[in-house]
Amino acid sequence: MKILFAVDILDGIVVHGYKGERSVYKPLDWGIARSVVPHEYISEMGIKYPYLADLDRIEGKGDNDDAILACNGVDTAYLNRGARSPSDRMDVSWIKNVVSTETCRGKIPEYTDFDYFSIVVKDGKAIPDGGEPSKLLREVSDYGFEGYIILNLSSVGAEDSMGGLDIERLRDCCGSELFYGGGVTGMDDLYRLKDAGFDGAIIATAVHKGKIPLEIVKRGELC
Repeated sequence: MKILFAVDILDGIVVHGYKGERSVYKPLDWGIARSVVPHEYISEMGIKYPYLADLDRIEGKGDNDDAILACNGVDTAYLNRGARSPSDRMDVSWIKNVVSTETCRGKIPEYTDFDYFSIVVKDGKAIPDGGEPSKLLREVSDYGFEGYIILNLSSVGAEDSMGGLDIERLRDCCGSELFYGGGVTGMDDLYRLKDAGFDGAIIATAVHKGKIPLEIVKRGELC
């Protein structure tokens, strides 16, 4: 199972995400890395597969394009830059573009030039429409994206063992590559995701708190 490491970028620096409450996000200056400059942070930690979230663009308040492009020393980065139209894809060879339900407008098939489709979940419901995540995942799983992501926003940074989501049911709804992020507390949660058949997990807080070894992030894989 692939291991992605969440890097939330706000005003050009790395911040600690917590339950999607972005107004209270603060610089991640207490973790393993000494720097909060995104490319320095990634290099210092040896992150193989960063999952970059441009929070300014997601919130519609500017962008962090320069900070993102400075991260070009990685093998592959996954990027959610708050796409609101199909033209918002960042056409860079080392970036996998992610479009999410939180920001995309129009019909989902218009975004199939993006690599991944992310269903953002808050309080157990897909946002912004409040539908069942499993139903939406089943509906979009044949649209031709390289893969899909379940991002449990209300569990981000909360260390709540994925917030009680039925991840096995979600896996059963999708025959394509599927990643999960949000509330992964430790190794038991990672192995649960792997045993359920997920292809990747997005983690961060548990690594900074020593509950998941950094070596797994450097390797980019849970064997």
